[in-house]
Amino acid sequence: MDYRKIYDSIVKRGKNRIFEGYTESHHIIPRCMGGTDDSSNLVNLTAEEHYVCHQLLVKIYPDEIGLVRAAMFMTASGVGPKRQGNKMYGWLKRRFSEYMSGPNNPSTLNGTWNKGKTGYKNKVNFSDKTIKSMSERMKSNNPCAGVKPWKHPRTTDVTLALWKRADEIYEIWLANEKPSYCKLYGLTMNKKYDWKTNGKEVGPYMNMVKYFRSGWVPTQDQEWMKL
Repeated sequence: MDYRKIYDSIVKRGKNRIFEGYTESHHIIPRCMGGTDDSSNLVNLTAEEHYVCHQLLVKIYPDEIGLVRAAMFMTASGVGPKRQGNKMYGWLKRRFSEYMSGPNNPSTLNGTWNKGKTGYKNKVNFSDKTIKSMSERMKSNNPCAGVKPWKHPRTTDVTLALWKRADEIYEIWLANEKPSYCKLYGLTMNKKYDWKTNGKEVGPYMNMVKYFRSGWVPTQDQEWMKL
């Protein structure tokens, strides 16, 4: 079977369509093989097509471990049952997207969280002026301001090893719709997160997800490339 031909045909069809509804962005040349985030290297696919393309890439490049990992994490979430097929996977992804875009979204129910205006335990409400003052003070007096996480004085061998895998974890984050740090921990470690037993382990993932959401791409960071 000509896997390359099938893959190219799916990509070409995706490039020439105007979608209505749920789609997923796919890197035509995988990031683990040097692909960029440029629009010319991205194509919108249905969930089913995206799922199939990752399997085809493993067939085309069977020795590329990054592709194997990406396909593996699309096939099994690591915290639940394996997805049984691309049709079911696509239906579930669309259903979840519809659910989260409606009134059931936690941010709709509870309001935007983590904005710094409310203390977690004591419900202390800070004024905007106080928040700004605290922020400026931390920027000017913080000795670690601007220091990359893997160079932080409190970095351990465990957290350093994790940051060395940032490119791999970034791919997992993208392939699973940019999840929260707790879910990302479960996907990466292939086990369910439990704050009682894994509370300390999830710490580095919080910082990593913050970096990802700010637009940080490991392979575009010259400092990270030297790790």
